[in-house]
Amino acid sequence: MSKTEISSDDMLGLEQQQDNRHSRTSSKLGKVILGVTGAAAIGLVLVTTPFVTPALRKICLPYVPATERQISNILLMAQVSKCPGPKLVDLGSGDGRVVIAAARHGYQAHGYELNHWLVWYSRIQARIQGLHGKATFSRADLWKVGINKTC
Repeated sequence: MSKTEISSDDMLGLEQQQDNRHSRTSSKLGKVILGVTGAAAIGLVLVTTPFVTPALRKICLPYVPATERQISNILLMAQVSKCPGPKLVDLGSGDGRVVIAAARHGYQAHGYELNHWLVWYSRIQARIQGLHGKATFSRADLWKVGINKTC
């Protein structure tokens, strides 16, 4: 056999080397895909958990956004208050629609919400609309919030 001829045994070894390179590349790609998929799944669980857990409580209070009509009715009823300096407290403020609308109408408004993502969102909305001094938000359980009846 001459030096330029390749035996079938040598050819088999060359094919195995190429397969090994291909499998290493596939293995790295598989690990990257697995990592990205796992991170996305964990992120999804972290974001959705605060929205799902209220349904698992003894008293279920799901997040339902207020309509414009409901907000205008709330503001209409708040005008009847006999307290000096308009103030409004929203228990279970959700995305802060009522609190922000009240602040827009001159009220010093505060919202209590259990879901930390909604509190974060509400604070950002108040800041974007320039109402962060008049519309404030806290993360608290509405069943445990102590509200003093003072005008």
